[in-house]
Amino acid sequence: MTIEQMKQATFPKANFENWQEEAVRTLKGKPYEQLITPTFEGIDLEPLYTAEHLHKTLNHSAVISHAKKESTWLVAQTTNAGSASEFLHKAKKQLNLGNDMIVYKATVPSWAWSATEIEDLAKLLNSHPFLLSIKDSDDQIMQVFDRMTKQQLDELNGYIEGPVSVQSLSRNISTSAIHYAGGTAVHELAYALLALSKQAEEQAELTKVATQFEIDTNFFMEIAKLRAFRVLWKAFSSAYNQKEEAINVIANTSLRSYSKLDPTVNLLRAGNAAFSAVLGGSDILSVSPHDALTGTSPTSERIARNVQLVIREETMVNKMIDPSAGSFYVESLTADLVRQSWDLFLKTLDMNPAEQENYLMSLAKNVHSSRIQAIAKRKASLIGTNVYANPSDSIVTTDTAKEYGRLAVPFEQLRKHFGEFPLSTAVVLFGVLKDVKPRADFVQGFLQAGGLNPVMSPVFSDAQSAWHWVKSNQMEYVVFAAKDEMTNEILPQFLNIADQQTIIDVAGRHTEENKWREQGLNGSIFAGQDVIAKMQQLIDVKKNGGHGNEA
Repeated sequence: MTIEQMKQATFPKANFENWQEEAVRTLKGKPYEQLITPTFEGIDLEPLYTAEHLHKTLNHSAVISHAKKESTWLVAQTTNAGSASEFLHKAKKQLNLGNDMIVYKATVPSWAWSATEIEDLAKLLNSHPFLLSIKDSDDQIMQVFDRMTKQQLDELNGYIEGPVSVQSLSRNISTSAIHYAGGTAVHELAYALLALSKQAEEQAELTKVATQFEIDTNFFMEIAKLRAFRVLWKAFSSAYNQKEEAINVIANTSLRSYSKLDPTVNLLRAGNAAFSAVLGGSDILSVSPHDALTGTSPTSERIARNVQLVIREETMVNKMIDPSAGSFYVESLTADLVRQSWDLFLKTLDMNPAEQENYLMSLAKNVHSSRIQAIAKRKASLIGTNVYANPSDSIVTTDTAKEYGRLAVPFEQLRKHFGEFPLSTAVVLFGVLKDVKPRADFVQGFLQAGGLNPVMSPVFSDAQSAWHWVKSNQMEYVVFAAKDEMTNEILPQFLNIADQQTIIDVAGRHTEENKWREQGLNGSIFAGQDVIAKMQQLIDVKKNGGHGNEA
């Protein structure tokens, strides 16, 4: 085709039905519904969103664009310290390195503050925005407000969270409790509205209030969550006779998806969550360092701060109030979350006040169980933890009384157990390498996720040679891996010559499995299996000795 012909060429306009037909053809006859992804929020994600989706629902972009004061946000990295003096020193240093706020998170027990340190802190709070998270009303840091004049108090630009209040400061309402209980975006939004309603009952006018959300790694859902809150706040203000003023949204990158296994992957999780918080319109943002679970370092704190600075300086998203406005996907998600969250809020309001929060928490905990199941069966991925696990990773022993509802905990516990009580493991291969390797690689990845590091055997063609290799290498647990035809032929022979001490599994699902169990087979390893349950079964078999009988 010549250039002139190319210039004259035209293409028929494709519609959604054309795309759907092509998608089904690509799936080779599988149903289109297979491309629809259900979420824990109860929202079915379509594979393609068009303007037609917006025609079927409300477009909230105009409301959102008027619900935020500024296009940029404040960098609010927590100052991690062990004493008041260290806190003051690090806070001043961080302000010079890109931090926009003084961020204090109380410890138990709280620090002792000298009069000089309180005076020094007062100067900082008078000249910078700040966020104080207080755990105990007796925290000595509260003395700082006693040192200020009424004019200084009135001019403060600060937020406070906890069992204390200062009239001149904005009250920070946090949704972290329901988030870490396992809540979805719908649960968190309804929880925020419920907390705001209780606040509205205490004070007629909510002029000084901010809402804090934890931001997880579900990128587009988290963007839509913050956008939906702006819309819900407008509806709430109207319902509760509040001024429809912009409300400040504080965002923290969540620790729920963080893992102690391959912790550098937490950098990607933090960057993902931080960018979605920015696109969603957060006013204040804190990024959790990648080693937050095991003890931060100056380097990790610097990297976490720089995640925000890079986004601010390199992406230009701080030039727009609502960067994600107009996206058919995000707009549709926003509308879905607005509708479902408001309905849940109204349903909760009709309950006995003493039961409202417990009801939302029970919903969140049910979802947490479902999340754990999805991770255990590897239907959802935690890179470096339940998929692509690095067997050389070791668990750092730390005091983690608060686990933040983390999804990686069961896998960390398995890794810790097999580190203390090793189980020598091998994948025993039969047949031709190119035929058996995909199945063997799957088994290896499965076992590594569960905390074991299996040895890959040579490829055998007979049971006797394979068993000799197993005994020579003192393997306690082996997985028989071969194509189905060879498995049916050689596995019974292998089981007949095996001893009663070696635990033997087979790779894949087989119709003859029950028969083989009568010969001493422990069980099988297959796609969609619960890794946690399987590993626990192996632990029980090893503890009790001899062959197991997998449920």
